[in-house]
Amino acid sequence: MLRKILAISLMSAAGVAAADTMDIGLGNHAAQFKYGVPTTLAGKSEVYADLLYNDVNSVMGGVGLLVANDEIKVPGLTIGIGAKAVAATIRETPTRQNTSSVALGAQVRYELPAERRVAFAGEFYYGPDIITFGDAKQFQQYGARAEFSVSPQVQVYAGYRKTVFTVKTTNADAVLVSGVLAGVQFTF
Repeated sequence: MLRKILAISLMSAAGVAAADTMDIGLGNHAAQFKYGVPTTLAGKSEVYADLLYNDVNSVMGGVGLLVANDEIKVPGLTIGIGAKAVAATIRETPTRQNTSSVALGAQVRYELPAERRVAFAGEFYYGPDIITFGDAKQFQQYGARAEFSVSPQVQVYAGYRKTVFTVKTTNADAVLVSGVLAGVQFTF
């Protein structure tokens, strides 16, 4: 009986120990940290948590789920649909804005078939007024990047990202990050 329990435990742990990822993205005015854990929903799906900090002391944290799968008819193409919940403290002159949102989004990633070390990815998340709370009425996050695999465990990338909330009182965009970023993603 003890052998059966031990065997089942080891098989369960092997499925859980797939490939966690840690992503560190840095720009001139912002830093983002993301930790992802694979799920068993579909091919390359993951649950993740991320934290964004910028040079004017605005902070945004979030958790999300991305359900992704390889497109069978197009080798190298991965398409994902997801949702994320974010909460932010935005430092806007003269006051601080507190807001949160639930956003739906999509991600597309394409690895070059001839050279599997090079890939291109893009993402878009949108939280409309009905599911954005606090001092904001809308949330958007989008970006694109080029990736290069240094090894199976390390990827470096460069690209562009913009994260913005539309503030209720002024109807203006409070931009947390907008610009070029470079980063590294570790898989372990």
